[in-house]
Amino acid sequence: MRAEIIAIGTELLIGHVLNSNAKYLSEKLNAIGVSVLYHTVVGDNPERIQDALDIASKRVDLIITTGGLGPTSDDLTHESIAAYLQQELVVSEEQRQIIETKFATKTVPKINYKQAAVLEAARIIPNPIGTAIGMLLELKSGTKTSRGVLAQDLVVMSFPGVPLEMEAMFGETASPYLSDELIKRGSDGVIVSRKVLMAGITESRMAQIVHDSASKMFERANPSVAPYATLGECYLRITAQARDQHAANNMIQIAQLEIDGLLGDYIFGYDDDTIPAVLARELRKRNLYLAFAESCTGGLLSKLMTDVPGASNYTKLNLVTYSNESKEQILGVRSETLAAHGAVSEEVAVEMVRGLAKISGADISVSVTGIAGPDGSEHNKPIGTIHVAILMPDGSLHTENLYWSWSARILSREQVRELAAKKICYKLFKLLRM
Repeated sequence: MRAEIIAIGTELLIGHVLNSNAKYLSEKLNAIGVSVLYHTVVGDNPERIQDALDIASKRVDLIITTGGLGPTSDDLTHESIAAYLQQELVVSEEQRQIIETKFATKTVPKINYKQAAVLEAARIIPNPIGTAIGMLLELKSGTKTSRGVLAQDLVVMSFPGVPLEMEAMFGETASPYLSDELIKRGSDGVIVSRKVLMAGITESRMAQIVHDSASKMFERANPSVAPYATLGECYLRITAQARDQHAANNMIQIAQLEIDGLLGDYIFGYDDDTIPAVLARELRKRNLYLAFAESCTGGLLSKLMTDVPGASNYTKLNLVTYSNESKEQILGVRSETLAAHGAVSEEVAVEMVRGLAKISGADISVSVTGIAGPDGSEHNKPIGTIHVAILMPDGSLHTENLYWSWSARILSREQVRELAAKKICYKLFKLLRM
């Protein structure tokens, strides 16, 4: 089964909303053996929505739409599907009552009853959370449309754009339906992917190592291996297609072992792992507590680590000592050191971390001070100059200047801070694994 995801909403086109639904649906569809061939985004315009439906109907046999199912005048998905199929929407009395039940004692705004209208031939996809129901339509080849006739059988499914609602509806109704449909059609199997996550290496260097190896992984069709990069990280995605989950996982495992052998020094995790999450696991495993004294990162390090569930098991004290006064008064940084070297210096980072260790009682203390931009650069201290000091349980001190010569030209203030925080977490992870 081949699928196209059509995301509907002008807010997606103008960049106000990120299309996270396409990512979720692609992962879920591929996991059950549906090949996603296209992603389309179209605004809240009936003619253009019909155009998108018509184009998709000629190249896939499953169309999934997201968005445009709200009660307002710009929510036009079901109206557009009805117009494309030259049919009328009919208010479902059952859905009307469900909407009234969900509003409980409140008066239902009249515009919400629009959400109870569906095509007579459609199966309703219930919404366990909100009032926007979806439709499931099974259309035969030869069905008349506003653009001609369907050349092949087609399944159309509609979902709201709210991710929480869409995910619940897909899991409860669409996924079981599609799994059964694949069995009926004689599925080609399942598609399984795994990400091998790395840091401390660039995407190009990672790819070069794989390219130069005898494995020829990049030349394989199944499982395929492809390189990707995000801020401060890169990864290899392994994708396997097989008759069932077990067989696909075995194929992936073999490729993963090859990658581990080539790039094991840089691998920190797999799939949904994050650097803070794997660092947290290492800290809990060793029963160690961590403390931060942050300047330029402004608490971002603390946020990343406390975003991980169970943070109380490894968090001791987190401080944001942004001003020179706070560095002196709270951490005991000497005014002479600040005057001689400036706040952004290895010397100040070292005094910050030693002062933090005295007051926190933590096993590991970390300090960071730097220039995140877009201004504040000084002679010999350009934007992206980030000094870090780490005091480990054995008393060893580790210092580093995380300077990137391209940061002032390419990275925003937020990206400099995020990159610094990720690199510091990865540095801690590597120190613990030594």
